Amino acid sequence: MDDIGIPKFLDLPPSNPRECVSAGGYEICFYPGFVRRLTLVDGGVETRVYEQKPPFVLPPGQVKPWPSSTVEVRGNGADVMLQVNDPGQQVDRIEIVLKARDGNGNEVRLVIEDGPVLCPPFCPEQ
Repeated sequence: MDDIGIPKFLDLPPSNPRECVSAGGYEICFYPGFVRRLTLVDGGVETRVYEQKPPFVLPPGQVKPWPSSTVEVRGNGADVMLQVNDPGQQVDRIEIVLKARDGNGNEVRLVIEDGPVLCPPFCPEQ
């Protein structure tokens, strides 16, 4: 709270509603109000490609993240868009398994973990 009783998080600008990261020849775009962590598993090797650091700041007047979000995966021959509609925030984890792109049958998995830290209620100190 400031000197006149207004919560300081009201001064924070909202977080960007779209984040894109690259790893292993893929570009992965998503709504960070839904995603806490992204892991790419290729040939048995796990690579953490995104880990939420600061809280996701919701737009003014919003107390929950958007009820739906999109995950896009492009690269290495993949062009996938997954729409998630979760108004009750019941999804904890989603795995996207892409078909093997090599002759060895090694599939690629993208593990999406929900549960980001949101502001409000968990806002950084200013």
